[in-house]
Amino acid sequence: MLFPASHRNRGLLTNFGPPELAMHKHEYVYYQDGADMNIFTKVTGLAQQTSKLGSVLQRAFYGSSGRVTLFEQRNFAGRRLDLSSDCQKLSDKNFPERCNSVQVESGAWIGYEHDNFRGRQYLWDMSERGEYNCHDKWCAQVDHISSVRGIKQDNNPPRAQLFEKAGFSGKKTDVQDDIPNLMTRHSLNRAASIRVLGGAWVVYQEPNYRGPHYILEKRDFNNSSDWGSQNSTIGSMRRVRFN
Repeated sequence: MLFPASHRNRGLLTNFGPPELAMHKHEYVYYQDGADMNIFTKVTGLAQQTSKLGSVLQRAFYGSSGRVTLFEQRNFAGRRLDLSSDCQKLSDKNFPERCNSVQVESGAWIGYEHDNFRGRQYLWDMSERGEYNCHDKWCAQVDHISSVRGIKQDNNPPRAQLFEKAGFSGKKTDVQDDIPNLMTRHSLNRAASIRVLGGAWVVYQEPNYRGPHYILEKRDFNNSSDWGSQNSTIGSMRRVRFN
């Protein structure tokens, strides 16, 4: 429930929360002041969950993907830009289209080569503690980033189906965990169509999570152009990590 920005509101929600806290007796008290929401948690017998729970509830209220910070220079130095929502054009935020390091506080994000979420994709998620001290860490050859968007989190068990041919035909391969080398695991080095049934995934053109890569959220991808690739080569794939 949202309230006018000019009012300060206090509300009480009961029996609402993430599954991992469902067995606990709890209540949530939230305050909204302008565009900001602070959420406080009272959990019987469960301490130190406020930060995590607040993040979950904030996403439920606002649909936010989390928070990420972009830095102009390597090693988290220079001009910085904090984002908690999609940004179609970084230059509109007075941030140079140069990004050499990134810190992910929560969620998972895609950096794009061009504005309006176009061009090469670069994944920033919570793997490696969400810290990328240089653009090499996200498999980029240059430091150019023009737009950023959050990845929608899907709470279904991670699962994807890879098909030999476009239109979900031919040999089918089911995937439920990270695969550093598809050829070694499944004698497979390409997929012409992919169906994501749970979670979010990133497919890499090279083994061991290297090279150009593409983020696949829950939906059907009828052919490789649907996920932004000019060919169907896949060397490795893994789950996107949100925490």
